[in-house]
Amino acid sequence: MILTITANPSVDISYQLDDFVIDDVNRVDEVDKDAGGKGIHVGYVLEQLGHKVVNSGFIGGKLGEFIVKSLEAKGLESRFVEVDGQTRNCIAILHGGKQTEILEKGPVISKDKEKEFLDRLDEISQGCKVINISGSLPKGLDSSFYKEIIAYSKRHDKFISVDTSGKTLVDIINAEIKPDLIKPNETEIKEAVGKESNSLEDLKEILSRPPFSDIAYIIVSMGKNGALVKKGNKFYKASVPTIEAVNPVGSGDSSLAGALSAIERDKDLVDVIKTSMTCGLLNALNKEIAKIDMNLFEQYYDKIEVEEL
Repeated sequence: MILTITANPSVDISYQLDDFVIDDVNRVDEVDKDAGGKGIHVGYVLEQLGHKVVNSGFIGGKLGEFIVKSLEAKGLESRFVEVDGQTRNCIAILHGGKQTEILEKGPVISKDKEKEFLDRLDEISQGCKVINISGSLPKGLDSSFYKEIIAYSKRHDKFISVDTSGKTLVDIINAEIKPDLIKPNETEIKEAVGKESNSLEDLKEILSRPPFSDIAYIIVSMGKNGALVKKGNKFYKASVPTIEAVNPVGSGDSSLAGALSAIERDKDLVDVIKTSMTCGLLNALNKEIAKIDMNLFEQYYDKIEVEEL
């Protein structure tokens, strides 16, 4: 099993409008509501790849109950910690080929609830040999929360991946105990080290030095140009075919799910990279977020090229 932690999950609400009128009434015929958040999206794709998935994080109120029920309906187990306050809504208004988002902050997590989560990690991660942390921190928590989970994972011989950004990413990569995998994009790498990288050679140089050199897997997303992947002290370039993207939102989470799937199944590195890239592509070909068409998997897997640099 794979545990995926979304510290600040949401109920994702999508409104489809022909036209969005400011300062007037907008009536909606098409509404979609689902459990969301980056770690939950990773779990959706892992389930489609045939894995048993456990979701955790913090939930509160009726919206938290909705998340649990939505996940259970998809066959995904929940081991959340319940908090005071209400789980957040994230609203996407789709109009005229554009997307306007309204994102709530979510509940404040108390120190007692943070301690409860960490004290229950044995229970929460039971049966899981891979742990993934995705997304930003809710109010009340700082990067030490993620650091504690990373340290726990290393003590208990569990593979641990982290997908976050900003100050939290900087703190994680500079910590004494590092995750086994991170999946930043080029911009996040530049922001983390305060240095521009204008070529693959620049990126390789940055990732070859501390604080990145001691992280086993680094997958740097490069959008339509594929990815640069570091494993140990070796580097690989993944090239992907050109596609007509339907909805690229969630492709990063899908790509991470592909990598974790292959790692959990002890596949070789080329398979890890190709599975990761394939899942990202398949997500972009689908209107729904974190949804892949497994009937197309082999077709696109065979088109991924991996070259050692």
